[in-house]
Amino acid sequence: MTIKIKLIMKPNHITYIVSLLILAAGFSACKKQIAIDPPNTKIVTTNVFNNDGTATAALLSIYTQIRSLPYVLHQATGLSSDELNTNAIDQISKDLYLNSLSANDATNLFPSFQFWTSSYQYIYAANAVLENLQQSSGVSPKVKQQLIGEAQFIRAYLFFYLVNLYGDVPMATTTDYKVNSVLQRTPKVQVYQQMVQDLTNAQSNLSSKYVDATDTASTSDRIRPTVWAAHALLARVYLFMGNGNYDKAELEAKKVIDNAALFSLPTDLNTVFKQNSSEAIWQIAQYDGSGNVTFTSDATGFVLSAPPSVNTAKSSTISTQLINAFESGDQRRVNWIGTYTNGISSWNYPAKYKDNAITASSSSEYTTILRLAEQYLIRAEARAQQGNTTGALADLNVIRNRAGLPNYAGAMDQTSIISAISHERQVELFAEGDRWINLKRTGSIDAVMGIVTAQKGGNWNSYQQLYPVPPSEVLNDPNLTQNPGY
Repeated sequence: MTIKIKLIMKPNHITYIVSLLILAAGFSACKKQIAIDPPNTKIVTTNVFNNDGTATAALLSIYTQIRSLPYVLHQATGLSSDELNTNAIDQISKDLYLNSLSANDATNLFPSFQFWTSSYQYIYAANAVLENLQQSSGVSPKVKQQLIGEAQFIRAYLFFYLVNLYGDVPMATTTDYKVNSVLQRTPKVQVYQQMVQDLTNAQSNLSSKYVDATDTASTSDRIRPTVWAAHALLARVYLFMGNGNYDKAELEAKKVIDNAALFSLPTDLNTVFKQNSSEAIWQIAQYDGSGNVTFTSDATGFVLSAPPSVNTAKSSTISTQLINAFESGDQRRVNWIGTYTNGISSWNYPAKYKDNAITASSSSEYTTILRLAEQYLIRAEARAQQGNTTGALADLNVIRNRAGLPNYAGAMDQTSIISAISHERQVELFAEGDRWINLKRTGSIDAVMGIVTAQKGGNWNSYQQLYPVPPSEVLNDPNLTQNPGY
């Protein structure tokens, strides 16, 4: 089914005219996920929230739309950092790789990138869900609670990447176009406070179990956020907030780690990114036009079966810097990096996701957004930052041992241990959108990228750590300014 919801806004960054499509082909046509009968006519937003079924479809449609955004993030930040090389010849790919972006690039950061514009569209959709549910009397209380929690979670998730890619950003928490059309940049610290509020509220609303389309029945699919996803994302948020929040980051991560009945680290690294892996906290499913689970964008975009393409897709390969970061015997190097050779040359590529149309007849993978290994690394650093180096090493060694490596045996001072944890993030979370923003968080981006950009053939300028805002957005909002340097 397709439910069309007309969202009326002015055409700029937050007030963008959107026809929100609720794609049953993406979710509800897959009957094990959603079984909702289609309405007979096009409906307007208020009518969507008159019953449980269409309200649920409205919320789940956001996942359908957002499903390719993680890959775009992984590729763009991988090129900007020291994770990926590119064989693409388009100007934007080259500018990302050489850290020489211009404001013009922001108009089309990859054909599908538009991260700013897309994120605000999805935030608008989440705001619409929240506002309409709060006014609805036709949605049952239990379903309303779950959907509100998911909308709060989605908004926090999107704001997290917006502030880490663009710095201070407009904080849109309403669908009122008169308000949204003139929003100024909100200081990053306030946006983080909004994330904390949203995720704290989400913890009170979300189910502790994974639920299906009824919003109440349990399922094995881990494609809808739970209270544990809210804890996991809040742990990350607190870590990025830094001083004064490390104890909170530790506590939030601990709640997830301690739920051993639901989450564990698979010993087989090739199962980590499988559908409903025991390590997965939140995943996103990809569907084809018939509602069947299809291949992840990461597998489709990264896995090579021929030399790297000059087009955007299948153009990225693993950098020498990343290859050299792995220690001898690290099984992540063995299992998560693939190699294609044509008999003359060889190329390494991210192979965390392996199923695509060439390698498999169907997909056994979902895109994993939050997973348990990150929670161990969050708690490790949070403990180290508080002076608990013993606890930090215990968590660090859990991740190292799973990768086939011995316990950490380097210097035991706090600074060295924090550095070791940062290195572990590099080799554990590569091609997952972490490296670029983690370099900025730790204040090491200038030192690292000053060297790496020169090796790429470019010149590093510190302002490039923030992406440019699309010029059209600056033009349409009189209170919105471009990032410095652009």
